[in-house]
Amino acid sequence: MDAARLQEFLSAVEPERGPEVLSAEPIPGGYSRDTVIAEVRWADGSTERLVLRGDPPIEGSVFRSDRDREWTLLNALADVPTFRIPRPRYYDATGEYLGTKCIVSEAIPTSSMQAFLETGPDLDQARRDFIGIVASIHTTPVDLIAGTVEQPASWDEHIDRIMGIYDRILEKAEANGDSDPVLRYVRATMRANRPREVPLGLVHGDAQPGNFLLPPGEQPVIIDWEFGHIGDPRQDLGYYLQIPMPPHLYHPDPEGFLAIYRELTGYTEEQVNPQVVRYFMLLGMVHLLEQMIDAAEAVARGEHRGILGTYLLGSITHFRNLFLGICLALPRPTPDPEAAS
Repeated sequence: MDAARLQEFLSAVEPERGPEVLSAEPIPGGYSRDTVIAEVRWADGSTERLVLRGDPPIEGSVFRSDRDREWTLLNALADVPTFRIPRPRYYDATGEYLGTKCIVSEAIPTSSMQAFLETGPDLDQARRDFIGIVASIHTTPVDLIAGTVEQPASWDEHIDRIMGIYDRILEKAEANGDSDPVLRYVRATMRANRPREVPLGLVHGDAQPGNFLLPPGEQPVIIDWEFGHIGDPRQDLGYYLQIPMPPHLYHPDPEGFLAIYRELTGYTEEQVNPQVVRYFMLLGMVHLLEQMIDAAEAVARGEHRGILGTYLLGSITHFRNLFLGICLALPRPTPDPEAAS
């Protein structure tokens, strides 16, 4: 994803506009995709900045997601009335031009909510603003995107699919001679404490202040939709619990945070409360935990998985402990017959 490749790509998809790539530089930010910001001048003299997000080499990455699926979702979300995303512009679906599957979107010249939080703002107002952005995702009518985005057949089917990730993790552990008693206990406890059903909705999958941009005087912009899907919106609340960057907007006052969220979304206290949110941390994180465990196994086999591979083992231990702590606070499950087999 360099200037020469982008020049060739834009010349192929916009030949009549006469593109000239002035620059294309890698930028930090996402930990799972390679990101480049480019400046382009068109034949009419106008210039614009574009962001390229592509897949890193598979042998040097940990977290995996589907660019085809993300491109479909971005186009479905481009004109929803509830929130704003960077407008998707182009897609190299095969990597023929850019060397990897790559989504090209408009660049938003502003900083993130995380950067804003680090300036020491009024945290009460920032908390309400953050919750408002999350609620704008979760209150998006599913029928606006259901025609193009995959939708579970039911809430139960959706939860069963996520719980199936625990089954896969434990099956792979058993194949490697590891019973993994912590995750067996977590799985049994989750099955015994299944929460009440809510309507399926839009889930971002990585809802945190670093993925919310704040253009001055404009509507916030939500980026990084690689894990977006239709599912249980409470997954986003649970996922945010484990985000480590301070200041955290949930932990100082969970009840106050969730009261605002319920006010904006219409959920009841039975549907959204601190215990339910902790439960959904176990659902909102398990797909990443599986990928971390798989990558750690690859490192153990001598495969290179990039810089993230160096701290995988510590991260996996941290999340096992976190998952176990949440489950120990829930009613104890009946014995898991699989654990005795």
